[in-house]
Amino acid sequence: MTNDSASNSSECWNEYCWTEEEYQTMLEAHVFPHPYEWFFVFLYTVIFILGLVGNFLVVYAVWRNRTMRTVTNVFIVNLAIGDFLVILVCLPPTLVLDIAQTWYLGTPTCKVLLFIQNLSVSVSVLTLGAISVERWYAICHPLAFKSTLSRARNIIIIIWVVAALVAIPEIVVSQAMPFKFPEPFKSVLLTSCAPTWEQWKQVIYQFFLAAGMYLCPLVLMTLTYINIAIVLWKKDIPGEVMKEAGKKPMIDGKGNTQEDKVVSRRKAAKMLITIVIVFALCYFPVHLLNMLRYFKVLKLGDGVTTTTQSLISHLLPYFNSSINPVIYNFMSAKFRKEFKMACFCCLRPFYKTAPRRRNGTFTMTFSNSNYSNCHTEDVTMTSFRD
Repeated sequence: MTNDSASNSSECWNEYCWTEEEYQTMLEAHVFPHPYEWFFVFLYTVIFILGLVGNFLVVYAVWRNRTMRTVTNVFIVNLAIGDFLVILVCLPPTLVLDIAQTWYLGTPTCKVLLFIQNLSVSVSVLTLGAISVERWYAICHPLAFKSTLSRARNIIIIIWVVAALVAIPEIVVSQAMPFKFPEPFKSVLLTSCAPTWEQWKQVIYQFFLAAGMYLCPLVLMTLTYINIAIVLWKKDIPGEVMKEAGKKPMIDGKGNTQEDKVVSRRKAAKMLITIVIVFALCYFPVHLLNMLRYFKVLKLGDGVTTTTQSLISHLLPYFNSSINPVIYNFMSAKFRKEFKMACFCCLRPFYKTAPRRRNGTFTMTFSNSNYSNCHTEDVTMTSFRD
């Protein structure tokens, strides 16, 4: 080797002998989204908008309509708040981290966002478990346990406390870790946000999350809803038994027969079972991949495959958080009605009410001007045709 080549080799701080500007350009090209990643950016954006709007409408519908403030709906509102939180706070940074492979927000935000993400997921699964147990008692053992709104609120407080305790390790051990570039080059690019404790501790923690916050609640929900389905679909409906005996079915204070109640409970059970099934399918890949990676069955690598795995496994939980309001809309007439009313409220300034003729009557609806923001008290006046 000549002295000139030895001198040039000693001056190179990277294997390509690039200048710092060239090295920075190469890194920026590496973290910039590839063509196939823009498709995931679009999907994440749709889920972000759908999730925020849908979960807001769930909370708004129950808050606006007092008749919807049942024990089950209070739990559904809690589920919607958790979903809204995880989509708003966690989805954008997760997308950026998966595509750019870089955490731009520093250690404090890394700790907070991972904590909120774990908190929200735990709230969701614990709330779904609480709903299944509450429905099981109400339908299968109505005399053994009386569900009340105050008791539901206390359970929700417990859910948030337990979820916060489960997520505390994220605050303690998570940290933004800069990539070790060759000296003297420095850059925020390729910084990671990850736990810093020993590998075996992270394996135990992930195993606890998979078992305690996924498998065990899923088994509980499966057993309770199987029992509920047996009671609602296999046993004789009291109202139908009375009809067959030539008796008049029992009617409650709201004008609903016993048969109406059973049919209503069947619809609610179908909706809740659908939510649980979607939850199980959406969270299975991320738990499976985490376990395989931490047990070193699946090796991490650089390239399209690893990035796609991360994008899809992280996309599905966010999809689960955004799809629940859609399920409510399709499977619950009450939620569907309130969602339509909320959309109508947004368009109300552009809408002029006109008299409508229906079945020989004219109907006019006026809104009490003392109310605002579409929380109106409608007064209906009907005049019959002579």
